[in-house]
Order: sequence, then C-alpha cells, then structure tokens
Amino acid sequence: MVRYKISQWTREADVVVVGYGVSGAVAAITAHDAGAGVLLCEKGSYPGGLALISGGNVMCLRDVELGVAYLSGTSGGRVDPSLIRPFAEALCENEAYLKELARVNKATVRAAGHLLGGRYPFPGWEAFYSVRVSDIPGFQGFPWAMGGWPQGPKLAKLVIENVEARGIPTLLHTPVRRLVTNEGGAVIGVLAERDGQEMSIRARKAVILACGGFEQNDWLKMQYLQGLPVYSCAPLTHTGDGIFMAQSVGAALGHMWFIHANYGFKFPEYPTTFSTLSTVATGANLKVSRPFILVDKFGRRYMSEVSLGIPETYWGPMELLDPTLPGYPRLPSYLIFDEKMRLRGPIAKVLLIGEDRYEWSEDNSREVERGWIMKGDSLRELAGKIRETPGNGGHMEADVLEATLAQWNEIVKAAKDPFGRPSGTMVPIQTPPFYAIETCLSLMNTQGGPLHNALQQVLTPYNEPIPHLYAVGELGSFFSHLYIGGGNLGECLTSGRIAGKAGAQETPLD
Repeated sequence: MVRYKISQWTREADVVVVGYGVSGAVAAITAHDAGAGVLLCEKGSYPGGLALISGGNVMCLRDVELGVAYLSGTSGGRVDPSLIRPFAEALCENEAYLKELARVNKATVRAAGHLLGGRYPFPGWEAFYSVRVSDIPGFQGFPWAMGGWPQGPKLAKLVIENVEARGIPTLLHTPVRRLVTNEGGAVIGVLAERDGQEMSIRARKAVILACGGFEQNDWLKMQYLQGLPVYSCAPLTHTGDGIFMAQSVGAALGHMWFIHANYGFKFPEYPTTFSTLSTVATGANLKVSRPFILVDKFGRRYMSEVSLGIPETYWGPMELLDPTLPGYPRLPSYLIFDEKMRLRGPIAKVLLIGEDRYEWSEDNSREVERGWIMKGDSLRELAGKIRETPGNGGHMEADVLEATLAQWNEIVKAAKDPFGRPSGTMVPIQTPPFYAIETCLSLMNTQGGPLHNALQQVLTPYNEPIPHLYAVGELGSFFSHLYIGGGNLGECLTSGRIAGKAGAQETPLD
C-alpha cells in the first residue's frame, strides 16, 4: 500500500464523491441533505453515466419479505445474507424517493409495470415492479447523449437538477487517480487531475466511489470475462478506476465475472457498440416481429434471438466454448436478414455518449454502402463474404447457412421454435438479396468490484471495513448470479442513499 504525505490540500470537503452518474449524484444529494459538505468529481465531460443510454426503469419493491425471498433465490448463494434484507428495505423506498426528487423540477414519475427479467422461478417475483421518469417539463434530452430510450436521460436529468438545486460543487474533467490514507489505513482524501495539474482533495469524513465498472478496460475484461472479445456501449470513462483504487488500499473483490450484456454491433469508426432492435418480448411485444436470426461462425443458429426479458439468455450462450471447435465459435456471430426486412426500417439502434453523432438510415442502405452490412444476392454468396472477414477466420459454411435458413422458415410456418422464441416475433427470411452484420457481445454493465457491507463500506479480504471508504452503484454491485431488469438503476438509488447517509455521519478525521 502506497501512502502519500500531503503538506497542503488543494481542496477540502466532508464527503468526496468520485463519479457523477446516478449513484454518485444520489450519494451526494443524500450526504448534503444530512448536513455534510460535498464535492463531486467526474472524470468525463458529462454527468449522467450509464443512465444516459438506459431504459430508465428503476427497480422497486412492494413487500420486504417477498423481496428477501426472491433476492435470496436469484443470488444463488453468492451474496452475503447480511446484504439482502437492507437492499430489499431500501428498494421499498425507491418510488417515494424519486417522487420526492421530482418536486425540484416537476417531473412525472410513473409505475412501468413488472420488471423485465423479473420472473425467474423463485417465490416473491410478483412484489417487484419498475418506475420511470416519464416527463420533465421542457426537457428534450441531452446534446451529448444520442439514441437510446428517452427515460434514461430523464432519470439522469432529475438527479442532476437536484444536485444543482442544492448548489453541490461539481468538478467535471477531473479524474481521480489515487486514494490517500493516513498511517492507520483510513481513507482521508484523493489525488485528482485537473487541467493537467495534480489536485489533492481532503475528505474529512468519507470518500464514496461511484465511478462505474470496467466495461472499457481491455485488460480487466481479458482477466475476468470468459467470452472474448467483449465490447461495450458504456461511457469510455468506465475503465475500472474504482477497482484499482479500492485494491490499492486493501479491498477484496467479488463476482468480477458477472455482467449484464446483450448482443450488438461494433464498427471501427466508433469506440462503443450499437444496439440491435429491441430483443425483449413481453406483453404486447410478444407479437412484434423481429426480422432476423443470429448464427455462429459456421452458420448455425444456437439461441432465441428474442428473450422474455432474462438477460442471461443472450450473453451466456454467446460466450460458451465448444471443445471440438476453435476459439469462441459464437464470437462473433452474424445477424441475418433479407431484402424485405431491410426496407422495413433500421436494423440497429444507436447508443452514443459524446460529441460523435450518427443517424442510422431508415432503409439500412447507408450501412450497406459503408460495409457495415454485408450483402449477397444469394445465401451462398453472403456466406462467402462472411467467410472472408477477419472475425470469421474462414469458418462460415454456405451449405450450413442455407440449411439453417431453410429450417428457420419451416420453424416460422410451424410457429414453434426449439429455442423458445415467441412465435409472434418470428418472420420468414426468403427474399433476396440477403444481408449479414457481424455481431458481438455488448456490455451494458460489469457487476463485479470491491466487496462491501450493508452500509456500502468497502471491505478487506478479512471482512473488515476500510475506514471512511464506500462504494456504490455497479462498482461492486449486489447482483452477482442472476441480473434482474431495472436492478442496476434501482441499486444506484439504494446504495447512493445508504452510503451518502453513512458517510455524512462519520466522525471527522483530523
């Protein structure tokens, strides 16, 4: 452990929050309302974090006991039991908390029904539901967040305006590089960088790490994730900084392998992934057709392209190894569709944070011209083009792809898919020319990070709290076995409130 001797601090605050996403904003708001002086530091140019490209669904709960039962089941024994009840209790307060925040800007908070992915076969699922910020008067979105769904930016806007209404000092473009500890091992501040100069910021009471996961750190992904390569739609600032800082002062790590991911597209011109069309089918969406299938490097279909809302049905099958085949046979995969479907509308959804803008063409023609979408007058020609791409490595078999499409069209006629795809989402693929997009595993969240207790205090391998250090949000998430839709945003609110209150109540350090 490296300790830094600070002769004179650049700035001071009672509570220093590292990261200005939803969890960091809520921690700052809560600490401020508890009487602490707060400073927010954000590495990037924009506040909001992953909420900017999320669906904005916030997990809530109606009954603590049912919540404990369900969370215990979905945790698979990987979560310390002491964390489950406090999490359930805090989830029961999420809706009321959002509505209290909404008083600042007259936002409308509405229930959004059952959770997507909230129906694993464990008792208690019926007590969970989602809420979302459905309207903020005069708000049309952020210029730095493109695509996605409107409710995510609205949630970000709500917490940002609450930070601003309280006058909480905020430093953008200010990455925090190191934690500073005293001789007893207590965290007493941070070292940050601003305008090329080092800053030392004293934290009289607590440092709260809210700086996201490691979606954009290739080394950490290589060490902890199985399926490779793995790309992400997350902000480029999510490089695991909080993990390294916590480790440097003795933190234990947990469930670093567990992720929340879909499948999407990665193009060299853009640093983050684009998303597929909606791949979740619930309620009325059970009859919304999805004009594509997904095949592996050899041209074989291997999973339902449309899920009933359970995220693991996407990334789990994509990252599996087959001992009889080279490498990862499903990374990359290929989304296959035909001319009729090309003309129906965009095959992708743009999710971008930052200055870069991209408008996907309505008929996908621009993307064909750019080479992002491969085209073949026949399936055999298309298979040949796929075979020549570096990602395929010469594995695509034309006979296999033709047989897969013939089988698919028979499945559509029978309205019964062996992989369980809802029949209303299935469409025949038979009108040439045919098209393919190279498809990757696309991270939304990594869930692993420093372990923490029920107060969000970061723990050592000996289960001892590191004094005055907290972690919130996806930086050591509660979710470590099965992910529940809306869970990360729900946890942003619960963990931010818990850590903000606890940090504000710490005894000031000399």
